[in-house]
Amino acid sequence: MPSGTLTLFDATLNALLRCALPSLETAPYTALLLAPGYVPNAATHSVFADVEAFELTSSEAVRVQLTGGLVTAAAFHSDDIIFGDPVTLGPVRYMALLAGVPAALTSSSILLGVADLLPGGGALEAQRGRFSVSAPAAGWFSLTRAI
Repeated sequence: MPSGTLTLFDATLNALLRCALPSLETAPYTALLLAPGYVPNAATHSVFADVEAFELTSSEAVRVQLTGGLVTAAAFHSDDIIFGDPVTLGPVRYMALLAGVPAALTSSSILLGVADLLPGGGALEAQRGRFSVSAPAAGWFSLTRAI
């Protein structure tokens, strides 16, 4: 169960500050897996179209709706994300979080950010096994105040 640090993209931060992001607690959010060839760009990527070409699309690759969305102390939490058990997937390097229901994502769906599941490089695979991503105990991201 890898758990990567989510890189929150600039457009998402701007949307949060403008209160233009769908509710983190009540709106649907989707996790999907990206191939190792994807290169995150926090400054320019903002929508599904920016990552769509790298989405894993094998017969067993699935989009998963996040559950347990919760905001506490300015941190966004969810339950662990289970992509399948058993499932055959790979290679995968990144997980993207997007606003919307899995079956209804469009090229303009908001891209929150991307988690690098193997920060040291390489790729993950599952061969008829469990593939899940552990939600970080501190949350996918948090906002802090500098004094």
